[in-house]
Amino acid sequence: MSGYCLVFPGRRAGVFFTAYLNELVEKPILAPEIITINELISRLTDLQQADPVSLVLKLQEVYSKVTGHQESLDEFFFWGEILLADFDDIDKYLLNADDLFRNIADLKELENQFEYLTDEQRRAIEAFWGNLEKVPSSFNKEKFIGIWVKLAEIYHRFKASLKQNNIAYSGMIYREVAVALPENHLANLPAKKYVFIGFNALNNCEKAIFTSLSKQQRAMFFWDYADFYLKDGENEAGRFLRFNLIQFPAPKGFIPENQEANRKITLVSVPGNLTQAQAVNLPQVLKSFTLSKRFDNTAFVLADENLLVPVISSVGNNFADINITMGYPFTNTPVYGFISQLISLQRNIRRSSKTAVFYYKPVVALLNHQFVVNDEVKNFVSEIHKRNKVYINSAELRIDPFVSRIFSAPESWPEVLDYFLEILKELALRYNPAEDEQHKLEAEYLYQAYLAIQRLKDTLITLNVPDFPVKIMFRLLDQGLRRISIPFEGEPLTGLQIMGLLETRCLDFENLVLFSANEGFLPRIAAGHSFVPYHLRKGFGMPTYEDRDAMYAYYFYRLIQRNQQTVIVYNSITEGISSSEKSRFLYQLQYDSDFEVEEINLSFNFKGTTNEPISVASNPGYVQKLVEMYSGSKLSPSAINTWLDCKLKFYFKYLAGIKEKEELKEEIDAVLFGNLFHYAIEKLYQPFVGKTVEDHALKLLAADKRKIEQTVKEAVAVKYFQMKPEEASKVKLSGQSILIAAHIQEYLVQLLNNDRKFTPFEIVALEKEYVGEYEVKSGEQTYKIRVGGVVDRIDRTADGLRIVDYKTGRNLKLDFKEWSQLIDRNYKDRRKEIFQTLIYSDILVRLGVEEPILPAIYKLDDLFQEEFVPNVIFNGEKLIFQRVCNEFRSSFSDVLSEIFSTELMFDQTKEALKCSYCPYNKICQR
Repeated sequence: MSGYCLVFPGRRAGVFFTAYLNELVEKPILAPEIITINELISRLTDLQQADPVSLVLKLQEVYSKVTGHQESLDEFFFWGEILLADFDDIDKYLLNADDLFRNIADLKELENQFEYLTDEQRRAIEAFWGNLEKVPSSFNKEKFIGIWVKLAEIYHRFKASLKQNNIAYSGMIYREVAVALPENHLANLPAKKYVFIGFNALNNCEKAIFTSLSKQQRAMFFWDYADFYLKDGENEAGRFLRFNLIQFPAPKGFIPENQEANRKITLVSVPGNLTQAQAVNLPQVLKSFTLSKRFDNTAFVLADENLLVPVISSVGNNFADINITMGYPFTNTPVYGFISQLISLQRNIRRSSKTAVFYYKPVVALLNHQFVVNDEVKNFVSEIHKRNKVYINSAELRIDPFVSRIFSAPESWPEVLDYFLEILKELALRYNPAEDEQHKLEAEYLYQAYLAIQRLKDTLITLNVPDFPVKIMFRLLDQGLRRISIPFEGEPLTGLQIMGLLETRCLDFENLVLFSANEGFLPRIAAGHSFVPYHLRKGFGMPTYEDRDAMYAYYFYRLIQRNQQTVIVYNSITEGISSSEKSRFLYQLQYDSDFEVEEINLSFNFKGTTNEPISVASNPGYVQKLVEMYSGSKLSPSAINTWLDCKLKFYFKYLAGIKEKEELKEEIDAVLFGNLFHYAIEKLYQPFVGKTVEDHALKLLAADKRKIEQTVKEAVAVKYFQMKPEEASKVKLSGQSILIAAHIQEYLVQLLNNDRKFTPFEIVALEKEYVGEYEVKSGEQTYKIRVGGVVDRIDRTADGLRIVDYKTGRNLKLDFKEWSQLIDRNYKDRRKEIFQTLIYSDILVRLGVEEPILPAIYKLDDLFQEEFVPNVIFNGEKLIFQRVCNEFRSSFSDVLSEIFSTELMFDQTKEALKCSYCPYNKICQR
């Protein structure tokens, strides 16, 4: 047998073959050589396969010379990769590039120039050029044809340039071998016979090689198939084999052994992707299998390799030995997540002459990463949110040497790659398995990442492209990391085999469980980027999506043709934007096969729990806590309004002390807009406190645009960036904040102009706190509490003392007829703003104010109305508080007594709309 060379589609089949051969021989023999088709072809050429980056660079050079277009590498790289893939197909399918890349203006040329094509192929080509001819002339059409007719020259020059350097791409190597094999290379094939086993879809180069060896009677072919799909002309699984068996027949008398096609297959429908792994615990799965330690006893095949960890976890103790052939995807590791965040950080750098500035999102993501976070870092992150720092300069991020290194700003591609390598070195020292066994996994992840980045650096150094774009380098880096598969240690020929679908070629198992039998995974959808339109690909015999589907159909049907027990699991629900349609192959099994198909629905008995209302009963302890809080501090009108809006929210905020999550405000929202306006108007009126304001003074102030602009800028510095007023000059507004600042300035000018109608008036107080003492009853007890808050503005006009409250909310109503409109929590448009100003009015009366008190609400919505009327209206008349004082106190007393009652329930509001903007809605699940 040592004179034979066995050629398999993949390495795994060779390992299994050797194991079977060991079971058959009774004494030592020299085994046949076992190789893959790629290894065979690489032996027959002196050309070296070049790396993808150097190929694209060489292609760009040729493209520029042929077309005269000097496109940057940034612009060329992506479609350069597409063009390379097309050239690869052209060579593997032995196409004439001159025929493909030509403008067939006269369709009659098809009959004369393309006699070697079939009628069906000519019709496909005619469909494309015929339809293109009907398209009206346009810039895009002319540009397409202009580049198209030059692609043949680019192809020939590109290949000539590669050959001069003794390098090539995969298809070029295949073509070189296929064309030259009959004449030159048979001497390089030392084996007596080459045995090709288990192949399916062959490109034209492979067919040419098979033909050459077959003519020399140095080739044997063994095809793996079953009659139930081979002889069914409608079944795409046998599409390639029907041709192969004729052109490359198997040895006489060889027919693959197969199980009967009417045996039982179990389909398991599972509601969810990751939950498919739970199917292994069904009685119809492992309990029905006849298990042994043999390597070909049981296989779990993953069409979606992301199910690897869930499947391993679900297996539990059912198997003593597990062999995982596919490797662990590096993309699932924390190291990949960390490097991705570093790439995002570097991509979003804003560079200035002095320092680098980073966008906060990648900064916060990195600082919160398990490799970086500590107490000092947590405090810094909290400060970022507190001060709304959307952009952070590198000087601020010098928390420790490691963090400083992360937030450095390399510029050229060598500096960037060294930046990644240095960070990985630092992490490798921290996660040293010699010091702690628990760090073994992290150390392996870091090692694999370091190797990939170092390889990329070596490649780019070899290419000697000093100005290689960093943007493209990031893309290549991510592609390289995504390709990493971390190998598992284990004995390949024992126990349960867990593998990907492509690794199952030529292999058979007694028991099989196939996961993720859904469209998109079976058959797998691949990105079909190509310069060659579909009809031309079909016309010239290049691979299309139908060929890919036929390949996957063969992988599927071949996999199930000899199993004794077959279980196929699929996801039955749609999650997010991903579809979970059952694979077409499962429908074929159910409706167009002799298999006995049993379908099981694996459902989880999760009861659709309705969110039960949450309520907390009051008790003397809660009341005592409230009394202690508000006998020393103060109960604010906003807290009372919270109580009337939702008693449970009041409980969470003031009794339970659950703080709202501190979030960074990337843009100025409605609440912050109000805070900025309040600050600015206070600053503008500050010089007038205790003085009479005349019309001419407000006129001059409204015209002083520079002062108003500086005041708004100071408001942004203090309220948004949490800076000191004297630091306002450092603030640079950008983006939306410029527009919002301009709007605030307009509102301020309009308010000043409206106030001129009320001159002369005296500013009594601005943003001043007023507190009054109240008695409340709770059961048999009477307590004294303090109620108060900050009043936006108090001024004195000829009519009396105005309590002015600025409101930025919309659709506020300034009139009421009944007191229930202020305090009834079930009233749809409760006048909470009026209620708040009346509380302040009552406090002033309690503090001894005797002159008429006039509540006024400045609605920003109304500032630009022709007639600005800020007065509160009660029963059609301007409200003077002293006239309604007793009625108000009666209603207000009822509210206070309810808050301090020992018999109430802190329950949820009935108006669910309020929950949409409540910070505690995740607790209530509303």
